[in-house]
Amino acid sequence: MPMYSLRNRASRIAAALLTAGGLGLGSFLTSGAAHADPKQLTNPIVAVGSDTVQDIDNALAGYTNDIDYTPIHSTVANGRQVITSWDAVGSACISPKAPGASFVRPNGSGAGRKALSRAIDGGNWGVSGDACGGPKPVSGLIDYARSSSLSSSSGTALTYIPFGRDGVSYAYYTVGGATPVTLSRADLTSIYTTGTGSGTTIGGTLVIPCGIQTSSGTFGFWNTVTTATTTQENNATQTCNAAGTGNRIEENSGAALKAKGDAMGTTAMYIVGHSAASWIAQQNGRAPSALGAGVQIGSISDNGSGANLGSPVSGSAPNMTPNATFYNDGVFGRYVYHVFDTNRVTGLGNAGLKSLFVGPSSIICQTGANSAQATVNSFGFLTPSNCGDTSTQRGLDSGSS
Repeated sequence: MPMYSLRNRASRIAAALLTAGGLGLGSFLTSGAAHADPKQLTNPIVAVGSDTVQDIDNALAGYTNDIDYTPIHSTVANGRQVITSWDAVGSACISPKAPGASFVRPNGSGAGRKALSRAIDGGNWGVSGDACGGPKPVSGLIDYARSSSLSSSSGTALTYIPFGRDGVSYAYYTVGGATPVTLSRADLTSIYTTGTGSGTTIGGTLVIPCGIQTSSGTFGFWNTVTTATTTQENNATQTCNAAGTGNRIEENSGAALKAKGDAMGTTAMYIVGHSAASWIAQQNGRAPSALGAGVQIGSISDNGSGANLGSPVSGSAPNMTPNATFYNDGVFGRYVYHVFDTNRVTGLGNAGLKSLFVGPSSIICQTGANSAQATVNSFGFLTPSNCGDTSTQRGLDSGSS
């Protein structure tokens, strides 16, 4: 992900807002706004969390992968608020709101939800001895979490607002001339629940599973697809996880899968769960590429109910598109969410935030040319029929890292 200063980013956003609002320099000066504080610096809506969702939110904030976008924003009457999205991976520490604390960057859906939960309940985020000075209070510093999965926490403190639909399949990479095989849900269940790290032979091909970093929403979702417990998944992926760097794979990185296969060198087909939307966005040049030479996205021959879903994607780069049948499947399809403090999106006040995210007529749910959903779609996601819905709620996530 290209790194750029907050000042440069603010300049991009400010310029795009002026253009989008149809304001020439003369009218801008006449309005008296020349002496106002920059809203994108003093009153941003701050997001952390999911790797899968980050590039969409970066685009909606105005910039990603060396491409400028018109940022979404609330109306002048509602404070003209914009979003500021902090990536899942980057420098160890982030400082999303001045003069607030600098704290450990939340990597993944789970970490993003935990950090948001601590911002809500007044707890600390971070661990003793971390690079950012240990646990810090983060109240007021995080407004929402990006998430590609639902938490299992009971309660209603967090509201999950869907804004896109994704499909998840397996990325695969072959070593030593192994013949690729098409997998079913039953195959995936066998591979991830009964293996001890050495892989499972399917159709004459040894298939070795690799594990996704455990704070990822895709990690949690993939375990629902395969029906694996965390212990089963860890046992099945242990050999691949130990290869190369010795770490689990950052989600949606075909390059990391290739590195694992090359490090192991065993004649086999190596697999890992992968977002189809992220695959499309990388292939089409919308998101930074971590594809990996020779890595492909797999087809599903049977979803467990007899349906052959085929590939989750259609066409070829730079015009690859989603397979709607795959995305809408009850097993391999999923929603992606923006997660908020329930009180902020269902209670009184917060008009700017609500206008951006809440309800089917919210700015993020608007469709048509140059709309927010046009941007969401360009990153490989479909528009969900329940966009903006606030009925999905869960409790706060526990943990401080």
